[in-house]
Amino acid sequence: MDSIHTRKLPKSIIALACATVLFGTATPLLKILVDGMAPLLLIALLAIGSGAGILCWRAVSGPRFTTGRPCAGKREKYLLAGTIVVGGFVAPVVQCFALTVTPAATASLLLNFEIVATVLLAFLVFHEPADKKTGLALILIFAGSIILGWNGESALGFSLGALGIIISGFFWGVDNNCMAHISAYPPGLIALCKVIFGGTIAGVLVIALGEPLPGAGLIILALLTGFFSYGLGLILFIVALRDMGAARAGAVYAAAPFIGCIASLVVFSDLPGGQFWLAIPLFVAGALIVIYEQWKREYSPGSEQLSPKTP
Repeated sequence: MDSIHTRKLPKSIIALACATVLFGTATPLLKILVDGMAPLLLIALLAIGSGAGILCWRAVSGPRFTTGRPCAGKREKYLLAGTIVVGGFVAPVVQCFALTVTPAATASLLLNFEIVATVLLAFLVFHEPADKKTGLALILIFAGSIILGWNGESALGFSLGALGIIISGFFWGVDNNCMAHISAYPPGLIALCKVIFGGTIAGVLVIALGEPLPGAGLIILALLTGFFSYGLGLILFIVALRDMGAARAGAVYAAAPFIGCIASLVVFSDLPGGQFWLAIPLFVAGALIVIYEQWKREYSPGSEQLSPKTP
């Protein structure tokens, strides 16, 4: 049992590390893209690029993803529908619209709220293990989100862009938990269904609204971002989610917003305000606690009994 688990662990770590870097670097790219084209057009182009990435992965992987899988029950069909709708369209659309009025570095940090949503839903809905230290970490991240998004001039107290990023983080948390508990469908199929659903709806809306096309450079950048971050990155993330569970994988994924934040500061060269620097220690402390508390379960005695996978 231990030897099998040990052999699987490096593959999931590598897959999650690659997905984390791909997702993290996507935020500043999305900011560049969303400033140059309509959000719905961006979603459609990302879908085309990610679909190409998924098909390339499928061509290289061969048929092994389709063999030896249990039949899908009603619960898994509902989970599949949830991840297709929420992760394929709702979450990316909310995020792209919010990015139009939010600095990239701020948006990257606010995406840490996805950790809060992922771990809370994993604990409350899917009964994955958690503890008081993890709860403290989530409070720190939530407090950082409030500080970073606070706007005293707004009627709601939050800037509209920050609120949108936080809401998108919640939807990504729903998406993560749905994907983590689907075992009857191969990762490539799940990713492709999300792409087809989200891309089709966005494409129809783009045509109906008559959105103008941007320059060729932005189109190519959108396609490449979709190919790597939302095509290959999504499949790698699904693979890691299945081996590690939503809570543990979400903990390691906490590095993605910081990667995006650093990349955003380098790309845009805009120094953020005081709220940004006040929130960073809270985000860092919360993320480190979550990573430590969730990850140490792999090495604690009897940790195999805490596996988030259910037969």
